[in-house]
Amino acid sequence: MEWARQNLEALKEFCQLIDSSRSFRAYRQALAETEPPCIPYIGLILQDLTFIHIGNQDLLPDGSINFAKRWQQFNILDNMRRFKKCNYQIKRNEKLINCFNNFDDYLSEESLWQISEKIKPRGGNKKRLEFDS
Repeated sequence: MEWARQNLEALKEFCQLIDSSRSFRAYRQALAETEPPCIPYIGLILQDLTFIHIGNQDLLPDGSINFAKRWQQFNILDNMRRFKKCNYQIKRNEKLINCFNNFDDYLSEESLWQISEKIKPRGGNKKRLEFDS
C-alpha cells in the first residue's frame, strides 16, 4: 500500500510539473532552473518555434528583415543548446532493452501517420516536413 501511495504522490508532482496552464509555466520554470544533464521535451520546443514562425512575418512592412522574430527563434534554440554541451554517460540497460523487445517491434513513419490521421483527421492533406538523409 505504501508503494501505491508513493507512486500516487510522484504522479501528482509530475502532473503539476507538466500542467499546460499558463503556457506550461511550471515546466518552463523548472527547465530554466535545471542544469544538465537534461533532455527537454521536444514537443514544446517545436510548438514554440511553430508559434513564432506562423505568428510573425519574415519581413517588416518596410521590407526589412524581422529581427525580432529571428531573435525569438534564436533564444529558444540557444536555450536548448546548453543541454547539448555536457557529455551524457548513458549505460546500456539490458533489462530495459529486453522490456522493449530490443526495439525490433516498431511502426514505420507511414504507419504512425495513418494512425495519427485516424485519431485526428487533417482533411486528407499530407503535410509533413521531409528531411534529406
